Amino acid sequence: MAATTSSSPPATPASAPDTAPSKNQLMSGCLSCRLLSGVGLLGAGGYVYWTARRPMKLGYYPGPGTILQMVIGISIASWGIVILVDPVGKASPVGSKKQ
Repeated sequence: MAATTSSSPPATPASAPDTAPSKNQLMSGCLSCRLLSGVGLLGAGGYVYWTARRPMKLGYYPGPGTILQMVIGISIASWGIVILVDPVGKASPVGSKKQ
């Protein structure tokens, strides 16, 4: 058997272009996305909170469910504030410093 040798390198498959956006660019590049989602969450949290407050204004004693609903409403509203003020990818954890 005779070995055949060629001087040309083997063909490499063509690399596909990277079209998918990275996770860091999810909301940092789109100001309208940040505003829409932040204001939407802020409004939804306010609605949940004020819906729980309505019976208290009428003089009813707040039960654990009402207090839980108020806490969830505040949590949703604060999530909206975080998206408006500090979008994904801007803040870094305390322990990780880029060098």
